[in-house]
Amino acid sequence: MGKKLILHDLPAKDAEKLFSANGGEYTIFSARPPVQTCVGCLHCWFKTPGKCAIDDRGKEFSPLIHVHEELIVISRLVFGGLSPDAKAVLERSIGHISPFFRVVEGEMHHRKRYKNAFRLRYIFYGPDMTESGKENARALTRANALNLGAQGYVCDFYSSLDAVEAAL
Repeated sequence: MGKKLILHDLPAKDAEKLFSANGGEYTIFSARPPVQTCVGCLHCWFKTPGKCAIDDRGKEFSPLIHVHEELIVISRLVFGGLSPDAKAVLERSIGHISPFFRVVEGEMHHRKRYKNAFRLRYIFYGPDMTESGKENARALTRANALNLGAQGYVCDFYSSLDAVEAAL
């Protein structure tokens, strides 16, 4: 089992620099080139449980989540959330959870499909992050952690990719 799964939206040159220094202890999934967005067909819930029906590389991401101890999402902060490319990949992982519900911290969330206990870490980067954008990103991180059944979560912000590299 791989220890950490990283989803990122970095340009290829920046990703190569960032991950080559970290000795291959990660499974890397790039959000570039973009994958097709989820179409809401619900095949991953009912017809092919846990498996996306869209035939592109985006369907390879969801099965990786439940075999790793940590999911790290590295994304440019866009309007208080994930970049469109990172968001499209993460949305395609809806098959990781089941269509049934449970109450967590007084809120309705999907039940876990798998029993793994992974941690979720969002790393947002960009030079012009606002406090309201960061507040929205923290709320998004919490909501996604609850929906995915993560065993804990962290949300970090860095103004440069050099700072992200130092944090990894």
